[in-house]
Amino acid sequence: MTRFLTWCALMNHHHLPATPFVVAAFIGDNGGLRPEELSAEVAAIDEQHQALGYAPPGRSDVALKAFNAVHPVDPPRSWTNAEKERFHQLPYDLQLVVSRREADREKELRRAQGECGRAKQELEALKANGKQNAA
Repeated sequence: MTRFLTWCALMNHHHLPATPFVVAAFIGDNGGLRPEELSAEVAAIDEQHQALGYAPPGRSDVALKAFNAVHPVDPPRSWTNAEKERFHQLPYDLQLVVSRREADREKELRRAQGECGRAKQELEALKANGKQNAA
């Protein structure tokens, strides 16, 4: 959270309570950080706010959109546009989990479809071989 405190001092913003727009600006100015570092910084901001009874500004729409602008995670291709919009409202770490799980699911589905196709071909070959043997 030291980055945020330093940034607020330099930009002449209040760090507590911070508005969602201040957190979004911080995210935009620090987009060069690794996603994990920036996510941890925003999580620390949120934790401090919640501990004092304030709403977590890092979970606001404007902050989530700012994070997605600097570190985008593509939503699952099979999802509808409305679902994709909702995906971008999730915290970054959950976007990664959902994206990874969906990619794993699609990979497994393609593998199973390929296996099914090969089994069908083998069955057709056995049927054709059986017909030839019967004749």
